[in-house]
Amino acid sequence: MFYNINDLKDACNAGEKLKYLFFWGHTPSADGQITETCLSQWWPCRFEVGGIEYSCTEQFMMAEKARMFKDEEMLAKIMEASHPKEMKAYGRAVKGFDKDRWDSQCYDIVKRGNLAKFSQNPELLEFLKGTRRRILVEASPRDRIWGIGMGKNNPDALCPLKWRGTNLLGFALTEVRDILLSSPLTLTEPSVPPLPADSAQSSPADSAQSSLTPPAQPSPAAPAKLPEEPIRDRDGLTEEEFLAAYQPGDYPRPSVATDMVIFTVTDEDEGNYRKLPEKELRILLIRRGGHPYLGCWALPGGFVRPTETTEAAASRELREETGVDQVYLEQLYTFSQPGRDPRTWVMSCSYMALIDSSQVQLQAGDDADMAAWFKLVCRMRCQEKGKELWELELSHDDILLRALLEKGEKEPFTQCRILENDGLAFDHARIIACGLDRLRGKLKYTDLAIHLMPEYFTLTQLQQVYEVVLDQELPTAAFRRKAASMVKETPHFTENAGHRPSRLYQKNIEG
Repeated sequence: MFYNINDLKDACNAGEKLKYLFFWGHTPSADGQITETCLSQWWPCRFEVGGIEYSCTEQFMMAEKARMFKDEEMLAKIMEASHPKEMKAYGRAVKGFDKDRWDSQCYDIVKRGNLAKFSQNPELLEFLKGTRRRILVEASPRDRIWGIGMGKNNPDALCPLKWRGTNLLGFALTEVRDILLSSPLTLTEPSVPPLPADSAQSSPADSAQSSLTPPAQPSPAAPAKLPEEPIRDRDGLTEEEFLAAYQPGDYPRPSVATDMVIFTVTDEDEGNYRKLPEKELRILLIRRGGHPYLGCWALPGGFVRPTETTEAAASRELREETGVDQVYLEQLYTFSQPGRDPRTWVMSCSYMALIDSSQVQLQAGDDADMAAWFKLVCRMRCQEKGKELWELELSHDDILLRALLEKGEKEPFTQCRILENDGLAFDHARIIACGLDRLRGKLKYTDLAIHLMPEYFTLTQLQQVYEVVLDQELPTAAFRRKAASMVKETPHFTENAGHRPSRLYQKNIEG
């Protein structure tokens, strides 16, 4: 018989035909029969070692771990715990843990616990002896140390050469069985009966009898109702067993960030006070104060904390960067292209915000050394052979940032390719273009531009905002017909404007 993975693989390579018994899970069967689930470390079963009683071999294993590293606090919690999941959690919290020392002794600890478990419980011993001439295999799809890292229904489970784990528990139980088969059984510990009732060791008839209420008049006894069999997946796991064994580290996990496309509209400096100032569409950028992209300009944002949603993270970043809250905010898109961040795999859940610039107080975040509103212009340079070439330009004082983007005629900006990039960090040129495209699209059928306006405004100012965002002139009469349902008149007029006073309007909340 083989008691380690290397010898077993050698036998397989030599063409030896072997038989296996797969086990996984610890739930007793509905009919009370002993099945392969009794091989689990979590199987409920009383036994004694050194005069101390244990409720399962998982408890014995974790208790020995705490004793090895002299953690009396965790030892007490392990011995008081009522469920193997708790015992395992306390065992993982043992202080002073030394992996090399534990690895050198844990296999023998598991053997000792199982020798006591099976030698002191005759019905379990009978089942274990019945597995002779088979290699016991813990078909845990998650555990790659004590199990084989795959379920019993996986075709590779029959080939040890393809196992993902070392099956330490299976080999320990195989060795325990062969020890008990080859030696006359001498009990050095008292025999302890298995756990009652809740461990499902009693027969269904007994359970039914205890639950029946004597009828007022003689009548036939009701048939015993067996407990429902828990739902199991293709690997034979209940949900509880699956979650207890789940290892998040088995799969690569991305970091999740939020990036904010924050738009506002400002007045362009105008020398002639009698002339209405032109509007400028601006976007907030921060200059990065650390690697990567040190000194480049980026959208404000940051990583999502474990205790918050992506929307909560976006609101936090908005508040930290601008000092404003309760503004228009909507999710834009999740950017997840591989390699978009040189640090690691980072997915960005981007948001678009619209702000009245008069309310903003800029403040650079922890990883930035400057924050500024950049004038934004994005225009299509050319279109040919089903391709569009777009030029993105952002300017602030003497700082000029440019990017050249290419996309198919029917492709959204989320799929555009960055051909050239001068001064912007990461893939933020793509995110900015996507945000502007969303804003332009919504202005054609919503009153979204109202969120860029102060509390009071003229119809001319509102039209200017539409024109600067859409990058096109609009017929005044047609625009005013469209705006009629968006706004409501106020009794106020402009003052000190250098020309005839104009009526001021507000957003029509009921419109």
